[in-house]
Amino acid sequence: MTQPMVSIICTVYNKEPWIEQTLSRFLEQKTNFSYEILVIDDASTDNSWQLIQSFQSEHPDVVRIFANERNEGIARTWVTVCQKARGKYIARCDGDDFWLDPLKLQKQVDLLEATPDSAWSNTDFDIYDENGDFVSSAGFESGTIPLADSYEKMLATRGFTMASTWLVERTMMLEVNEQLDLTTADDTFDLQLELFQRTTLTYLPDATVAYVINQGSDSRPRSVKEQAVRFHRLLDTQKKFVTRYPERISEKLVQELLERANNLELSLSEAVVDPEGLGFEGVTIYFSDDQSGFTETRSSSFTLRKEAQIDIRIPEGCSRIRVDLSERPNFYDLVHLECKDGQPIAVSWSNGVAFEQGYLFFESDPQLIYDLPDQIPDGIVRLSYKMSQMKNREHPDYLVKKMVTALAEVQNHLEELEAENICMKNSRRWRIPTAIINVFRRRK
Repeated sequence: MTQPMVSIICTVYNKEPWIEQTLSRFLEQKTNFSYEILVIDDASTDNSWQLIQSFQSEHPDVVRIFANERNEGIARTWVTVCQKARGKYIARCDGDDFWLDPLKLQKQVDLLEATPDSAWSNTDFDIYDENGDFVSSAGFESGTIPLADSYEKMLATRGFTMASTWLVERTMMLEVNEQLDLTTADDTFDLQLELFQRTTLTYLPDATVAYVINQGSDSRPRSVKEQAVRFHRLLDTQKKFVTRYPERISEKLVQELLERANNLELSLSEAVVDPEGLGFEGVTIYFSDDQSGFTETRSSSFTLRKEAQIDIRIPEGCSRIRVDLSERPNFYDLVHLECKDGQPIAVSWSNGVAFEQGYLFFESDPQLIYDLPDQIPDGIVRLSYKMSQMKNREHPDYLVKKMVTALAEVQNHLEELEAENICMKNSRRWRIPTAIINVFRRRK
C-alpha cells in the first residue's frame, strides 16, 4: 500500500445496526490521492466485530482492523488507533454516523492545503434518526445546532463541531491526544479544547455527513440521572481547562458565559409554555417478562417526533412493555397500541390523564404500561402517537380546552357510576339486605 494522504478512523462499540452503512460510505470517496480505513472495535457485545471482519476481508488492500480484548472506552480506543494511522491527515467518523458527500475528503484536503495556518477542518451536516430516516438538513447553516468556532465558545457552551466531519493533521492530532484525559465523559470535548489552543478551525459549509441521533449513546444518555452524571463530568472538564489555560480567561469568554446563561433561562421559560421536546428527545420502550421488571438493558429508543407510527419487535418471553414518551410533561391527541392485525391493546397503567384518544401528562417522565396478549402476529406491535400542537399561539386557550375535555370525561364517568349506584340501590338484591341491616340498626 502506498503512503496514504488520509487515514479514516472509525471507532465502534455496539454499532451493529449502523456500521455496515458507515463503512461502505468510506469506499465511495472520490479522491486524487490514496487513503486508508482503520476500524477499531471496543469489545462490542453485539455483532459489530463480525461485520467489521467481513468488511476487511472484502477490501484487504485499504482496510485495517483492530479489536480491544476488553472494553476500554472511547478515549483510550481513540488514542490507541490514532497511533496506527499513517496518513498526513486523520479523518474521524463515529460508528453510527455516515458520510453523504463522495467528495468530502477531497474538498477538505484541498481546503487545508490552501490554508497553511490551519491544521483542522470540519463541515456542515444533516440530521438523521436512529432508523436512518432524514430529520433535517444543514445543522450549522440552519442554526439548529450552533457551531463552536473558538476556544471561548467551546469552553463556555460545551460546544459542537461535529466530530464525524473532522479532518486534522496527524501530527497535530497525536500531540493533542497526549493531553487527553482518558477518563473524560466526552473525548471530543477535550480534543476540541486542545485543538483550539493550537490551531484555527477551517469550516466548510457543505453538509457532507449524516449525524445520527442515537438515543442511548455516550453523548445522549437515556435517563435524566445518566445525563446529570454526564453534565457534572463535563463541568469538571471545564474547570480543569480554566486552570490549565488561565491566560484564556478573557472578556470574550465571560461574554460567552453570560449569553449562554441568558439563553438557557429563555429556553427554560419557553419550555413552560411549549412542552414539545422535539428533535433530540426520544421515545423509549422497556420490555419485561413475568419475573423481572423494566431495566435499561432491555429497551429500544426512537427519536421523538410530532407524529409517528413505530413498529416494535417484542422480545421472546416479554409479557409487558412500558412506553416512555420523552422525559418532560407533554400532551398528546393520540396514543394507541395495536397488534399487526389491528387488534388494539389497552393501557394497563399510566401516570397521565386519558382524554378522547390521547393523554395529558402533567408530571415528568410520561409513562404508559401495556400487558401484552399471549399471541402477537409476527411478534410486532405498532405504537401510534400524535402530539398536541401547543405552539399555535393563535389559540391561547388550547390547553384549557384540553383540560376541560379531560375533566368532562371524568365527570361523565362519575355520572355513569352514580347512575349504576342508584339502579343497584333500587334492585331487590340491594333492597332486601338493606332492610335487614336497618332492622338490626333500629334494635340497638
